[in-house]
Order: sequence, then structure tokens, then C-alpha cells
Amino acid sequence: ISKHSYIQFSLNHWLGDIKGSHTAYHWGKEIPQAISIQSWNAKDLQLWGEKPDFSPLGTFGVHYVSAAYSISHHFNTPYRFGLRIQANYIHLFTESMRGNTLDAGALFPLGSFITAGVVVRNLGYEDTNNLRAELPGEIGFGTELKLPFKISVLTDAIYLSEMRTDIRIGIKTHWKWFNINAGTSIHAKRNAQALGFTFNYRKWLISYGIYHHENTVLGLPKFLDVRRYL
Repeated sequence: ISKHSYIQFSLNHWLGDIKGSHTAYHWGKEIPQAISIQSWNAKDLQLWGEKPDFSPLGTFGVHYVSAAYSISHHFNTPYRFGLRIQANYIHLFTESMRGNTLDAGALFPLGSFITAGVVVRNLGYEDTNNLRAELPGEIGFGTELKLPFKISVLTDAIYLSEMRTDIRIGIKTHWKWFNINAGTSIHAKRNAQALGFTFNYRKWLISYGIYHHENTVLGLPKFLDVRRYL
């Protein structure tokens, strides 16, 4: 949790030709809050018919945008509890989907070196052509173990509905100017690794990360995040 308010902007290049951006404003020391807008877009996707052909029928695009508000509080306890409310809109070819989701989580310090957390995500629904459907939920448990030399080891176990459990292990540093983040994700259907660097100078924080996965045909996702503390 940051002690200062800040503005955040990021550019993301996901699998294939999916590109996105994220803009957020964080404020509040005693009661941290944030508002954010996120978007993902993919253009010139090829449209193929039911029968094999030498050329596609045409091209189309996918557009996703969301707006979210989050807040957390300790309620005069050693713990911290948080909520996130998000509205989503997706446009795919000729179909549009709208939905609302709720995330809830809590952090529990178990001493000066260990912190545990739990989160429930994606509680909500989506509407498509006036039909409402519930979204697949997600439950996660995690820990942070602080080691000497200002290094932390992070572990997560995330249960995804109908997709089994995803185990994630990572490390991050807490140095003054330059920091490293690295991790791996282990799942029955895929394995992935991520590596990132963070540079902190005065009121600026710049982060860059890459994500390596098994399907190299889809490219190497990259993420650039810039924060300006106020």
C-alpha cells in the first residue's frame, strides 16, 4: 500500500496482436482508494467460414473496456480488507456483452516476516442479447515471506472454475532505486514464466516486464507501467 497518491498509466502487448492500456488514480493513506479504466483491442482478425478455403472471408476486431473502483480499510484491526467493483463491456464481431463483477480480499499479518492473503474474484454476471449468465469464479490463497537482504518470496494457489488449480511462485526485491520481480506459473495445461524490472527515481516509478509461455507462435507479451507520485 502506497503512502502517497499517484497516477498510473501502462501499455500492454498480450498474446498475438492483442494490445491494451490501463489508467488509474490512487489516493488515500488511511483508506486507500482507486479508480481505473482498462482496455484491450485486437484488430484485423481473420474470419474463416465453415468450409476450408484458401483465403479468409474478411477481418473483424475485438474490443474490451472496463471501469473499476476499489477501496480497502483495516477496521481498527491488524488486518486489511478490500473490495473492487468493476463494469465490463466486450464487443466481438456483431455481438456485445456487458457485465458487472465484484472482487473481495483480505490480508493477515502472521508476524513480522509472514503475511497471508485470500481473495475471491469475478463474482458477477454478464448480459448477452438480453440473456444473463453467471461468470466463472476464482478463489486464491497466498503468502509473502520476507527474507534477509530485502527479498520476499511469494506463493499463490488459485482455483479457477472448471480449470483446476494454478500454482504461482515468485520473488521480488525491496531496494531503494532498482528492483527485480520474477515468477513462474504451474498449471496442468500450461507453464509460464515472467520477469520484470522496476526503477524508482524521485516521484517516478517505471516498470517493465515480459511474459514467456509455451506457445512461442503467439509472441512474447510485454508490459510497461509508469507511475507519478503526487
